[in-house]
Amino acid sequence: MEYTIRKSKRASHVWLKLSDTGELVIVVPQGFDMRRVPGIVAGRSKWIIRTRQRLALTRSAALPAGPVALPSTVVLPAIGREWTVQYKQTTAARVSAVERGDDMLLVSGAVTDVEMCRRALIRWLLRVANRHLPPRLEAIAAAEKLALGRAAVRFQRTRWASCSRSGTISLNLRLLFVAPELVRHIMLHELCHTRCMNHSERFWQLLALHDPDWRDARRRLRRAWLDTPAWLTQPLVPFCK
Repeated sequence: MEYTIRKSKRASHVWLKLSDTGELVIVVPQGFDMRRVPGIVAGRSKWIIRTRQRLALTRSAALPAGPVALPSTVVLPAIGREWTVQYKQTTAARVSAVERGDDMLLVSGAVTDVEMCRRALIRWLLRVANRHLPPRLEAIAAAEKLALGRAAVRFQRTRWASCSRSGTISLNLRLLFVAPELVRHIMLHELCHTRCMNHSERFWQLLALHDPDWRDARRRLRRAWLDTPAWLTQPLVPFCK
């Protein structure tokens, strides 16, 4: 079970808290024996699971009540681009999404199949993400003198990004819908994991060296997840013009 440890001068005992997105934080007093933390977390596992389930239901309540439409525009704040989407029915059995000029995206083929349209749009987003996100990660790693094994782009359901023990950083294509400064924060977070795989005090000190405003960025990210477009994952209106 992933969690973050924070030391507090004001804390007189250990306490656990969960953010709106289900992130677990363990607050401990100064001088606390960190070897005791895993046992404390294990002892509260039922509460953690119940609370995370309740938070998940709350987040679900914020989602659209019914099916959503495929997009007529796609705005990607991370790279400062916007496309108008056109749907064109053809005799092709599949659906493709191809850029036309600087601001037009043509989705063509069997476009009455909305699931095929969605998959075509996601494939296109993966192509865009691969063009922009790994080079940005490499530039940040070089500028901050942080190690990077390999970068990959995926469509992840629950994480903005992740770092493996081999140093491979996986970036979620959802990052395209996030403000550039938050993308930078997420990338710095994962790059710091190449030196420290856990969320210990040492990790947060390292992150603070490279990203002094990380606390504000984390607060903004809690909302940013809900701002990613519903058409990526929610049921679609079964009709496409």
